[in-house]
This record gives sequence, C-alpha cells and structure tokens, in this order.
Amino acid sequence: MERGRMRNDKIKLDKVVGGNIRTERELRKLTRDELAELVDLTVSHLGLIERGERGATPVVINKLCVVLGVTSDELFAERSRAMSAREDHDNSTSAIRRKVDVLVSRCNEAELEHIANVTKGILKLRKGENLADLQE
Repeated sequence: MERGRMRNDKIKLDKVVGGNIRTERELRKLTRDELAELVDLTVSHLGLIERGERGATPVVINKLCVVLGVTSDELFAERSRAMSAREDHDNSTSAIRRKVDVLVSRCNEAELEHIANVTKGILKLRKGENLADLQE
C-alpha cells in the first residue's frame, strides 16, 4: 500500500512541476519548440514533462530554472509564482522583449559583447540617433 501512495505522490508532483514549467514558458511567450531547444530536449520530451507524464531529471530541472529565471522551489510549488504572476501580469513588456531576455540570459560575456556591438550597429542605422548616449 505504501508503494502505491508513493507512486501517486510522484505522479501528482510531476503534474505540478510540469504545469509550472508550462505556465512559466507561456508567461515568457516561448513556444515549446523554443524552450526545448534552449534546454537541449526534444519537443516531445518537453511535452511529456509539461503534461506530467514524465518526471524531469535534476539536470533538466536545473536547465529549466536557468532558462526560465526561476528557482526549483518555484517549480515544485503547488501554487507557483507564475500562477500569481499570470493573474497580475503586466502587458507593458512586449513578447519579443521577454523572448530576447530569456535568450540573452543564456549568453556568456563574450557573446553579450557581440550582441551589444550588433545592437549598436543597428541603432547607428537609425536616422538622428545620438550614439554618444550608447557609450559606456
């Protein structure tokens, strides 16, 4: 009987974690394809995790936490921070800005420098842009 109860607890936990991952992903306007690519999973594997049909390994949980900008405690919480955030969600930040934030969070310093240079180049193309304001 104890074994069955432990199995039910695991199933419930997998559903809670999966639901929180999905909610966090949707808050950031990421598709399942995009998140799967960022954490090196197949889309079908991520789908199984989000539906609670398969548990995520600690390594996968860690990758998801880094990419989504949450703690493991937040992913394991029955009422996640994401659920609260979704209820109060401020739409002032565009979907593309949230997506860029997630992608940039995965970059190392050298990559960030390259991104900064490319962005400055794009801004140079704007007419009337004062690039002196962009210097650090």
